[in-house]
Amino acid sequence: MKALISGAGIAGLATGIALKQAGLDVEIFERAPELREIGAGLMIWPNGARSLQALGVEIDAVTIQHMSVCTWRGRQVNNYPLESVAARFGFEPVFVHRVDLQAALARRFGTEGLHFDAVVSGFEQDGAGVQVMVRDGAAAAGDLLVGADGLRSPVRRQLLEDGDPIYLGSTIWRGVVDSHGIPLPPGHGFDWVGRGSEFVAFPLRHDRVYWSGVIKQPRGDKRGPNGHKGDLLNSFSDWAQPIPALVAATEEAAILRNDMYDRPPARRWSDGRVTLVGDAAHPMTPNGGQGACQALEDAVALADSIRRSSSLSEAFGLYEDRRRRRANRLVTMARQATRAAQIESPLLCALRDGVAGLMPSWLFLRVLDSYLA
Repeated sequence: MKALISGAGIAGLATGIALKQAGLDVEIFERAPELREIGAGLMIWPNGARSLQALGVEIDAVTIQHMSVCTWRGRQVNNYPLESVAARFGFEPVFVHRVDLQAALARRFGTEGLHFDAVVSGFEQDGAGVQVMVRDGAAAAGDLLVGADGLRSPVRRQLLEDGDPIYLGSTIWRGVVDSHGIPLPPGHGFDWVGRGSEFVAFPLRHDRVYWSGVIKQPRGDKRGPNGHKGDLLNSFSDWAQPIPALVAATEEAAILRNDMYDRPPARRWSDGRVTLVGDAAHPMTPNGGQGACQALEDAVALADSIRRSSSLSEAFGLYEDRRRRRANRLVTMARQATRAAQIESPLLCALRDGVAGLMPSWLFLRVLDSYLA
């Protein structure tokens, strides 16, 4: 069979690799003229690591031994020793730059069948196959189409007709900076939570630090006269170090800004010869740390379901049975975590921080059981 994939992000490349391993001929169509060299940091939990192992992909990542949750003033609320995660689930939690993960997946997939500057704008399908229309007027035909084209997926829009994603009320800024002079312990991640705001920092390979700052604000707010960096310094200048230092050390051009969206969990991802993976199927906020991991799980599960089935309808049904409920549950969990970070009432913030401080390590691991096992 021949598979067509819309999108060469993490979900698209991983799915391409998995389908090749299952014996399919694969073509991937990516809207960008090349793989981008900017991006965010990503947490790869054991479920994502298992999927990467199945795909035969190795990544250059940093092991995270501890994750601290702190107030915006720097008081530690809780510290989760992540060494116990490896003992329980078989893999260590690691942090990787999105660019490094995407590059590793691209190397594994190879250049044959990977098309850039090619936007899949729509598709037509019948009993004989599926055909996609590309922006330049060209067309490609195959036996199945996988929409791996992200939050605003054109494939999903046509397949499910469920409109636009939902703005969640917060904007996220992200950056990667040299760690020289930044007081961040090796192998230690941090999550500082304030009133309607949140700041996260994790170490990366090659003496770099990934950070993200989230602020509750109206959709589409424009940057101020001093740029993204000025906006962030205004918002986080009185937060505990190293937060102001991380922002100050980041070049304006290296700061990414995006409004945060997700979608209500979908009841189906497939129709006929077309299905969805990754953010096209189940976009979720960064708070759960599972976006990339769930995309990798999708890829492996879809290919295995095709391998086990005698028809596409059977394969897509098996794929959704294995993945939809699990991924949709994480969409809901991530949204709840976002709502918790958006609390602005001082009293409710104190209650939130108190509850987080009371969570023992054994209960933390039990929560992880629901999506890492």
